[in-house]
Amino acid sequence: MEAKEGNIGNAVNFHFSVVPAAGKLPTAGKPLLEGSGTLGDVTIIMGRPRTGKSLFLRYLFALLTEDYELAMRTSEQILDNGGWVKLRVGDIQLSCSKSDDGKVGCDITPHPREEAYLFYEGVLFTLKHRLISPESAEVANAMARLLERVARYREGRWRYDISYSDSDKKLYERVDGRLIDSAFASAAVVTAGVLERVFLLNAWLLLDGAMDVLFPEEVFYLAGRASSARARLVVVTHSPWVLDVFRCGRAAADVKAYEFAEGKIKEIGLSTKTYGDVFEKLYVLCG
Repeated sequence: MEAKEGNIGNAVNFHFSVVPAAGKLPTAGKPLLEGSGTLGDVTIIMGRPRTGKSLFLRYLFALLTEDYELAMRTSEQILDNGGWVKLRVGDIQLSCSKSDDGKVGCDITPHPREEAYLFYEGVLFTLKHRLISPESAEVANAMARLLERVARYREGRWRYDISYSDSDKKLYERVDGRLIDSAFASAAVVTAGVLERVFLLNAWLLLDGAMDVLFPEEVFYLAGRASSARARLVVVTHSPWVLDVFRCGRAAADVKAYEFAEGKIKEIGLSTKTYGDVFEKLYVLCG
């Protein structure tokens, strides 16, 4: 039977479920994470470590770009024998499972590949040092294409003047007419300089902790640029104030926000006390 092609289009509802193990293990049949929501123009995902945030972005990238290598490698690491994972975005579905003999298989609904870029937590190393990526060849190749493309944007008002060298495949910051290797630049220059240009693309930008390493002023700047961005953003962060910055001045409907906690995906608002009262306790202790 000929496979029916899917389409993401404007239908951006999603459902994500991960059951790492089956059989007789204590965790048998229990979801690591399960829930549904909607991916808006800007989607913020929060949660403690090991709640599935980065996992969601990896599978989302794999679904959007049909990156079987990333889906397989991720599943090999997080699934036990008999475990499975499913992600649906619109009418596109990614599903992976590990058989009882430890073999991993993945399937993705055929569809026109989306332009997508995954800025994972080690993105600074990738951007500053010759595009080395621990994720997959598709992630690395997409990043290489991205840098070549956006660093040639010379026109416009940019916070940082960056350029790309075709000869050594590296980024440079232009300062007073001189080119400085980005390996010697700050995280703000490398990350903000790329992101402010990437926001112009009609693409999915998946930012896994990339905002958390920036100086607050840079986050305010990038959030402002994002308000007129063509790109669709999915931002994973540990910082409640990153959510507040992106929601500032926007209608609530334009920014979707979720917390991954206790195996569930729940929508949160601006006033939600994410992570309980940990920040209130800090303020009390520190006076």
